[in-house]
Amino acid sequence: MDWNKLRKQSYIDKAMSRIKHASLIDERPNVNSILTTKFSWWMQAAKATVDPSFDSKKKSSTGRNKGASKLKDGDSEKDKSLEHAVTKNVLMQIMLGENLLEMIYPDISIDTENEMCPRCNTYLMDDDVVAGWTAFDSQDYTTKCPNCGQRFVPHFCVQSTGPSFIGSRGPASPLFCERLSPWVLLKELRSVMGDKEGIENILRPEWRTEETKNATLWWNLVLSFMRYRLPFSFLLQGNFQTSLIIPSTDN
Repeated sequence: MDWNKLRKQSYIDKAMSRIKHASLIDERPNVNSILTTKFSWWMQAAKATVDPSFDSKKKSSTGRNKGASKLKDGDSEKDKSLEHAVTKNVLMQIMLGENLLEMIYPDISIDTENEMCPRCNTYLMDDDVVAGWTAFDSQDYTTKCPNCGQRFVPHFCVQSTGPSFIGSRGPASPLFCERLSPWVLLKELRSVMGDKEGIENILRPEWRTEETKNATLWWNLVLSFMRYRLPFSFLLQGNFQTSLIIPSTDN
């Protein structure tokens, strides 16, 4: 899993370049207009991505984040099929979320593979951290080192050059977040949902910067949705006036 693929040129950039080249918009394109009138572009991209005959080299040249399936030499054909494990409509929403995330947070980078065991200094990959979680335990914030068995709280790092991004030491600094298991994340979500504003809190961009705990919860949501190939564009709704959940026709 290489989350740093997010640093590559996004589909939104390519779409805007193509639209501009076709003289369909002016020199300062309106983002909401692109989201509503050029939505079919993602449909075409999604169709090409799930088409087994689509050349893999062409796909890699687009810079699209492959999420949970970064293929390495020796991977089986069964593993490669994971890239096509979602429907076209779901893939369209996944791609939309990834590109909108890049629009809101330019040069976004989410590093989950730089964790070191405090006892034996072994570097843990993302899958190692996930494998070390205690299943169904919403009180355990730790993971287990596969080398020595030491339990510790894992972290991941988020960076962006966007002016609205607030890191652990203020604007323009990296944001270090605790990595939460799905069971801990569910418990924390239930706590937030119990507030008066509920889901509206999570969708407000300001909520993410009010407290470090809020930012940690929100970025864990994004990371979990990306890892398991689930649409997360609704989490970005507060940044846009146009509805991001748009019914699509079958074509």
